Amino acid sequence: MTRPTTFRLRRLAPPRRPTAPGGGGRWAAALLLRVGCAALLAWIGYIHLHLWLEGYRHIPTNGPLFLLDAVAGFILAAAVLAWPRPLAGVLAAGYTASTLGALLISLSVGLFGFRESISASYVTESLTIETITVLALITWTIQAAAIPGHQPAARGRPADSSAHLARRRDRRASPRS
Repeated sequence: MTRPTTFRLRRLAPPRRPTAPGGGGRWAAALLLRVGCAALLAWIGYIHLHLWLEGYRHIPTNGPLFLLDAVAGFILAAAVLAWPRPLAGVLAAGYTASTLGALLISLSVGLFGFRESISASYVTESLTIETITVLALITWTIQAAAIPGHQPAARGRPADSSAHLARRRDRRASPRS
């Protein structure tokens, strides 16, 4: 039961390299989309840092969260560039979706005693950028996971291919002499 889940999670982390002829176009599109996603994440980080410096730092609870959001945006932008795995895209999309959700909650009912106004600076820009970023990250993550590629085996261990698993099963079933 856990093996399929573990296998799926393992597939999110290995590097993907195009091996099929004609796969270079998809790889180039994924690269451009990844760079765009990193730029959008850095932009989100910049907006939160700017707002924190402009006075949001004085808002109890939300102020430190703005600084944390800025730092996380810059770190995830670097991670998406340096570690081009689908797992990085999933993490970055989760961060962006939670940031967008926090803004929507703050606009509607308030968050930690602070209610944001739609007319406040960078609110409509943040809503737009964060929505685009979530969609772009989901697209890149799906595209990065779909690019066929060579999955190198860990050192000292063969790759878990279906043929390898069948040989292992046969060895266990056959009696030893």
